[in-house]
Amino acid sequence: MTPTVVKAADAAQFLSFVPRMLGYHPKQSLVVIPFHGARSLGAMRFDLPDDAGDAVDSVAATVTGMVCRLPEADAVAAIAYTDASFSEHARMPHRDLLAALERRADACGLRVTDLLCVAADAWGSFLDAECPAGGRPLGDLEWMGPADVPEPDGDQATGSGLPECSAEQRERVAKAMSALDTAVAVLCGPPADSGTAARTARSARAACDEPVTGAARERVVVPAGGAGRGGPVSDLGPVPAPVSGVAEDEASVADEAARVDPQALAAVCRFDDLPGFFEDALARPLDATDTYDVAALAWCLTRPSLRDVALVQWSGNLAQGDEAFDAQLRWESGEEYPAHLAMRMWGEGDRPEVSRLETALELARHAAAAAPRDVQPGPLAMCAWLSWALGRSTHAAAYAERACEIEPEHGLSQIVLSFVNAGHLPDWAFQRTSAG
Repeated sequence: MTPTVVKAADAAQFLSFVPRMLGYHPKQSLVVIPFHGARSLGAMRFDLPDDAGDAVDSVAATVTGMVCRLPEADAVAAIAYTDASFSEHARMPHRDLLAALERRADACGLRVTDLLCVAADAWGSFLDAECPAGGRPLGDLEWMGPADVPEPDGDQATGSGLPECSAEQRERVAKAMSALDTAVAVLCGPPADSGTAARTARSARAACDEPVTGAARERVVVPAGGAGRGGPVSDLGPVPAPVSGVAEDEASVADEAARVDPQALAAVCRFDDLPGFFEDALARPLDATDTYDVAALAWCLTRPSLRDVALVQWSGNLAQGDEAFDAQLRWESGEEYPAHLAMRMWGEGDRPEVSRLETALELARHAAAAAPRDVQPGPLAMCAWLSWALGRSTHAAAYAERACEIEPEHGLSQIVLSFVNAGHLPDWAFQRTSAG
């Protein structure tokens, strides 16, 4: 896709473009835009700090440090978006923050393109000596650029909710996940090692390659000696007397409880090639998914050893998913987990395909929406990590916090929250996007 190039003649035109570049209207935010010459290199958003000197200096140092990690960055612009007003104190809000950014940028050898403030009642430039004390009219920021650049809707938190899902659909997914648990338990025994990659693979192989015995098999009685073929039937016991209505009901309930849903067995069979299952899920349109597609994905994302395979694969490719699955099996056997795969979670490695991450995020969001509440932390944590990998830290924090409301000690959710709170971004956020 060819990027849209918009040239800003002045600060007002530049400010009119920033929300369109971000895809939302920032609120209570510091937006930092690095430049290489006259061309922007993207944008970073931070929560506005309070007015305390230490907080202002800390944010200024962090922001400038991130800009310096971009190899091509030689200049920077910053905009404070605030609910405060010029008229409140007869001066520009957040002047101390903009001044701290100017000092830090100068110390790092970065040219300052502009330092701006968009307040509730006006806007202005910290570098404009002629800016009125009450600021300039917000009407100056009306968009005058190309009509094909869409007007953004909402602020930085917009879009972090889950899709609508009916109670009936959630109930169907809950029953399907229960059936999956039953199928795995029947095929592999009690879940002492529930959720491991090895156990999941064993379940799939049992469902696909081995005869199903016990409760998973239909009760078909073949009399000894070949009854029905004219053979002797002397070893058959007497025909039992008719059962009472209560006994019949109890027997019916027991048979229903012992029966394994064939759709659950078919879903477990797909786990034999776990990376293939994750790749198929990514390729399948959301409107083509059925209840067991959603339940099987949520079932996997709830189990860290399986979820981590998806994380590596969706941020990479199918071959890396195969490698991650093999590494997980070896780790469960006592071998070391490869460092280059483990570091993927921390944001190191090659830049992922944005479209692939976005598709995976929509998939995980729908799984989280349809899953029972006690199962939601797994898919929500995947939503959090994928959002963070896409540079959407505000959304990442929202998903992770929602997961921790259900399961306070949820591992991946806490990891993502620690990333966001520390201002840690993936390394690929500082890599140049290839022209292709």
